[in-house]
Amino acid sequence: MSLTLDIPEECFDAKPFYRTRDQAQAVVAEIKAFIKKTGEPHLWRHHTHTKPVTDARIVYLGTFDLPPSHQAPDRHAPCPCCSPRAPKYSRKGMIAWFPDEHVIRNIGPECFKTLNPDGHWEAMAQFDREEAARRTIAYLSNNLHIVPKALETINAAYAPLEALDEVRQLLHQRLHEVLHVDMWRLVRTGTLMVNVTGRRMRRHRDGTQTVEDFLDEQPFAAFAAHQMFSPKESQLASRLRGTAKKLSFLDFGDELQERLRSMSDADRAKAARHLSTNLNNAAGILEEAISIRRGFRADNVAILKGWFNHPGCPVHLHVSIDGGNFYIGKSELQQLRIELPEGFWKPLGELPKIATVTQWED
Repeated sequence: MSLTLDIPEECFDAKPFYRTRDQAQAVVAEIKAFIKKTGEPHLWRHHTHTKPVTDARIVYLGTFDLPPSHQAPDRHAPCPCCSPRAPKYSRKGMIAWFPDEHVIRNIGPECFKTLNPDGHWEAMAQFDREEAARRTIAYLSNNLHIVPKALETINAAYAPLEALDEVRQLLHQRLHEVLHVDMWRLVRTGTLMVNVTGRRMRRHRDGTQTVEDFLDEQPFAAFAAHQMFSPKESQLASRLRGTAKKLSFLDFGDELQERLRSMSDADRAKAARHLSTNLNNAAGILEEAISIRRGFRADNVAILKGWFNHPGCPVHLHVSIDGGNFYIGKSELQQLRIELPEGFWKPLGELPKIATVTQWED
C-alpha cells in the first residue's frame, strides 16, 4: 500500500500573488531557504498545490534538493502535477512560475513533462540558458575584482623574469656553442640516469655457460629543476607581458558592475574564458620560472655535481655556484662563468585565486 501524506487543505488554495516574473524571481531565495530548513516544499507559504492545466505556460525559476533529513523515500516531497498526496521526489525539484495563473508551484524534476512535454522542454531550454548566464555573471562579479591585484603581481615579476631569461639564454649558448652538449636530452624526464655495468650468465648452444658484462641504466637522482635546460626559446618575461595585456582588458575598476550589465551574454562568456585562461597562463609562467630558477640553487647544483662526477654519467662536466655566479665547464680549470644579475633571486609574488562557483553558490 502506497504511503499517503497529510497535506493541509490550505496548500490547495490558489495563491495568485505573482503577476510578473520579477515578483516571482524575488522569492526564489526565500523558497530555497525554506526547503533547506524544513524539507517540505509544499508547505512554503505561497506554494499552490493544485494540478496545472495541460496547456499551462510554465517558467522554471530555480532548482532545489531536499535536505539529508528528507532523503528517505517515505520523506520525499509530493508533487502537485502527478502525486499531490504521496511522496514523489527528493532531488532536482523545480521552482515553477505559471504566468497565466500568477502562482508558484514547487514540483518534481520532470513532472510537468507528463502534462505538457513541449512546454516542459521549451521551459527547460530557457532555464538552462538563463542559468548559464546567471552563473557567468556571478563568476565575473566574484572574480573580476582580482584583476588589478593580478596585474600588480605580474608587473613586479618582470625584473626577475628578465634576469632569468638572460641567464638561461647564456647557459644554452655555452652548452650548445662552446661545450657542445645536449643537456635536455639527458634530463628532460626529471630523473638523472647513470650507466652501470652488470654481469650475467650466458648459455651457449653447446650447453656451456660463460659470464658476460652488460651495460644498464639506473636512476641516480630526481632533478625537479630540469626545465633550466629546456630548449624552449620563448622568453618568460615577454610571454607574461602578453598575458598581462589580455588581462588588462578586464580591468574595469569602479565600473565593474556597470560594465557587466552592459555586456551581452556572449561577451560575458568570453570575458569569463579570458579571465580563467590568462590567470592560469600567468600562474604557469611563474611556476615555470620558479622551476628553472631552482636549478641554480646550491642543493640542485650539488645534485648535478654528483651526477657529473659519477663514472656512469653520460656526460662529464663541472658545475659550481657562489653568491652571484654560476659556473659550468669541461673541468674546474675550464669553467665558464655566468653572472646571476641583480634581481635574479627576487621573490615572485603569488597570484590571487579564482573563486569557483561552488564557493559562492547558494
